[in-house]
Amino acid sequence: MKIPNLNLLRKIRRPGAQIKPERTHYGIKFLLPESLTEDELLKVLVGIPADVYRLPENQGIAFDFAGRACSRRLILHMLQSIVWEKNLNVIAWLSGNQDSLKLFSSAGLCVNEPVQKIDIPEKDEPEPENLRPAGLKVMYTSMRSGQRIETDGDVLVWGHLNPGAEVKAGGSIIVAGRLLGVVHAGGFGREDVFVWAGSFETPQVRIGNKLCYADQRTTTCWRKGVLITLEDGTPVIREHKFFSAEKADKLTGGHKS
Repeated sequence: MKIPNLNLLRKIRRPGAQIKPERTHYGIKFLLPESLTEDELLKVLVGIPADVYRLPENQGIAFDFAGRACSRRLILHMLQSIVWEKNLNVIAWLSGNQDSLKLFSSAGLCVNEPVQKIDIPEKDEPEPENLRPAGLKVMYTSMRSGQRIETDGDVLVWGHLNPGAEVKAGGSIIVAGRLLGVVHAGGFGREDVFVWAGSFETPQVRIGNKLCYADQRTTTCWRKGVLITLEDGTPVIREHKFFSAEKADKLTGGHKS
């Protein structure tokens, strides 16, 4: 197994570089600029030295298109000229653009960044069992990219759920701060659950077997407190003030990562 050449990584990561690679727990994430045309982007990707793409067998690559509206032509050319030609292990196609996400999904491409399970820290003085709801998992700090919680019960994140972090709960999920990561409430079939967030800033939320898409350009509740429930099998988003993301910052010491 060959580890990517770090000197080459630093070279394409230098100030002014058109593509920014980031080392992650699963391999490399390439941040693709929206300022380039599709042809310019393809030319830059093809020109990246082959050694950068070489990763250990248990690692892979994620392409992050930011807010770019990708065309079918771009994806087809990337598959033909880069992925298949260089025999790459691309494990995620990421985007903040809903049309791009739908295009990736329709092509059978994974749109979720791989996440890493973490141990939930215990408080120095844990709450008495009779005061804590049964099955409740509490995260006392914000969650960073690559962190993951999975539980049969409910989850409370006493901070922000940053991009690349994920929570999957059999019950309901509360994110006291900014919801930017991935949440899946009712992850084992339940629909009598909810998602509550102090600031709603994520393109998709899953409840039970239903997927709810959101677009910051058209969603009136964007960056507001929301309550998301299932009503007659349909996801419903409502503005719901409890306390603000700014207050969550104060409660968590102002940490966002």
